[in-house]
Amino acid sequence: MLTVFAGIVGALVIGAWVVIAWGSQRRQPWLLAPLALLIVLLVAFDLPGWAFLPVAALVTGSFMELVVGARESPVVRTKDMDAPLSTERWAAAVAAPFRVALAEPWDVVARPSLRRRYRHMLEEQWGVTDRESLLAAVDRLQEQLRTGPKLDLVVNLRAGIARSRLPREQGGADTGAQVRLTDEQVERLRSVIDVPDADETVIIGAYQWWKSVHMIRMVCGGASLDWLSPVETQTLLRRVATDLQRRYSSWAQLAMAFHAGYLLWPEKGVLGDHCGEDRVWTALGLLTEDPRSPWNLLPWDMPLDRKIPDGGAKGSSSDEVSTRD
Repeated sequence: MLTVFAGIVGALVIGAWVVIAWGSQRRQPWLLAPLALLIVLLVAFDLPGWAFLPVAALVTGSFMELVVGARESPVVRTKDMDAPLSTERWAAAVAAPFRVALAEPWDVVARPSLRRRYRHMLEEQWGVTDRESLLAAVDRLQEQLRTGPKLDLVVNLRAGIARSRLPREQGGADTGAQVRLTDEQVERLRSVIDVPDADETVIIGAYQWWKSVHMIRMVCGGASLDWLSPVETQTLLRRVATDLQRRYSSWAQLAMAFHAGYLLWPEKGVLGDHCGEDRVWTALGLLTEDPRSPWNLLPWDMPLDRKIPDGGAKGSSSDEVSTRD
């Protein structure tokens, strides 16, 4: 009887360990494999009492992975460094800071392991709960960017204050959006914008187009939740990528706009903060400086795919998603 009980407990613990190890991006949980093998051997040789020792050790190790793995520092990871250039890969690179912040591979559009996180983010930040509301939110944000003013971010590096304003040709009035910067943020902006230490004020133009990143995140979420077909996913990503290539001329310009816009983003605490550390801000620094970063490897002006891949779209047809180029 004890052997049967030990076998059931061991199977459950081993199953939970496999799930945790498979979902983790770290190699450490797989180092517990000898414990799983030991459990099997002890049960097979009718030594159930001894089997509970490796069971306890495997439970402890799996629990530690859940705790430590969730707190893993941001890191630039890729699923396939040598993957060919594509619209999806280029668009995924644009939204890479949010994946790097989670120590997740940046070059995967649909990520089923992040379904729960995407579902929470979409509903909490955008009120998106299904396919229809997702498409409406993407269209709404893109229309706002295309028809809205090209806001400037004025950064007083000496005072450590960043404020949003209309361009001079539209009056130059402040919009009311302002944030006080830390010393670390000031130094980061100096390095990203590449301004001399003597300069007190810099202006980052049309920074609001960094919000295109949110559209890419929404599309990645829709693909991960199976709300969008591959056809729709590529079409939406190409639409956003085309707009970005028209507004900016390099990854460096996107990095400046991303840094500026993220500082003023009211929702950053929802996702970025973790035990007092702003993980997305850290990820931005990695993508700017790390030579393995897609922002340092992928060509900004790569041709975007014009051919829609074969495959059926969810809903009535792939024509539901207009490219509107």
